[in-house]
Amino acid sequence: MFVSTPFLVILALGVFVMGTVVGSFLNVCIYRIPWQKSVIWPSSRCPRCLGEIAAQDNIPILSWLSLRGECRGCGEPIAARYPMVEALVGFLFVGAFLIDVVLAPRDTWGQAPMFGLAQATYHAIFLALLVAATFIDYDLMIIPDQITVTGMIIGIGAAVFWPGLRPEPSHAATALSGLGVGLGGMAAGMLITQGVRGSASFVFRREAMGFGDVTLMGMIGAFLGWRAAIITFFLAPFLGLGHAAWKLVKSIGKRIRGGQLSSSDREIPFGPYLSMAAATVLFSWRWLWEGWARGLFGTLHVLFWWMMGVNVDGP
Repeated sequence: MFVSTPFLVILALGVFVMGTVVGSFLNVCIYRIPWQKSVIWPSSRCPRCLGEIAAQDNIPILSWLSLRGECRGCGEPIAARYPMVEALVGFLFVGAFLIDVVLAPRDTWGQAPMFGLAQATYHAIFLALLVAATFIDYDLMIIPDQITVTGMIIGIGAAVFWPGLRPEPSHAATALSGLGVGLGGMAAGMLITQGVRGSASFVFRREAMGFGDVTLMGMIGAFLGWRAAIITFFLAPFLGLGHAAWKLVKSIGKRIRGGQLSSSDREIPFGPYLSMAAATVLFSWRWLWEGWARGLFGTLHVLFWWMMGVNVDGP
């Protein structure tokens, strides 16, 4: 389809609005899923006075601003995180739209690829699941299977029906190869995480990483393929360095004051940084693959088969 700049701007605004609506729903999921509550019923309520939130007070971002961050019924503050999550998801959806539609390769007639919107939708679902996993893990240090297992099913199943959804070189030509790529990515993500988890737990004599991180990496691999999953796993610790340093400073200060350290003083959730790394890889993959990752995996491919005694020239 031929697209013009004004049309793309209007479409991007619509995508942002859609993202804020999804973000509003994710706020419900983040609050209810860890407690095994339905995300559909009952309708949204104030957690303090339990008053039902009217439709006009449930408009993403705008309602919070119009109410000045307070419940209409009891006047208690409404956390600013709610509109922040809504805005975050809106911007992430716009990012997927820009990468998959606006910046997608075009033919000589300036036409965007027909599957661009499908790719953007596929990646938007992935990003929404990452947001839910991030905030639940940050709050409670758990990542529910309802998020990750659902993500694995969607990540593999959607690419079976549309094998070209995944980024190069993980896109496929047939449904069967799409299934294979998805299962391979899921297995690679889970195996590398479980391997590090088991090794670190053995060394430190305590659980070093939750199993939710393993299933989260399986979901990431199912959506992006095994190469992107591996890069995601090794990028995530660098994104978490700031949080780790902050925790270390707090722990040192607590020890100086004579306080006892608890498990929360020593632990940080890894899921948010896996999610941040996955989103970073998703948005930069087109340039990352051509500029660096292709050569890296080509070299590793040759080294592997050379060690196996097979003479190869490249991937």
